Amino acid sequence: MSPFPITPLVRDVQRLIVQTFVVSDELALDYAAELVALAEDWGSPEAARQHDWPYRIKKDLGETKKLPWRSEAQRLKFESEQKDKYAAWDAFIKAKRS
Repeated sequence: MSPFPITPLVRDVQRLIVQTFVVSDELALDYAAELVALAEDWGSPEAARQHDWPYRIKKDLGETKKLPWRSEAQRLKFESEQKDKYAAWDAFIKAKRS
């Protein structure tokens, strides 16, 4: 049982987690409640609703927690996009230092 309240946003995030990863509904609910609570604590409930939840879920649970993805193609696409983004930031930082 999660110590966080179960709100409509938590349910929406839970649904996105289940759609993205091979995970039980219960574990997805725990992750969703934790992520939403952090987002609300960093800002507000209104700001938390505006987050890019599909990205946040992939980043926090796929890249960090290493949950198994439902789609290998989605995983590869996300990782490729992340790699490209990091490379662009590295190039920008190097250019600023020059």
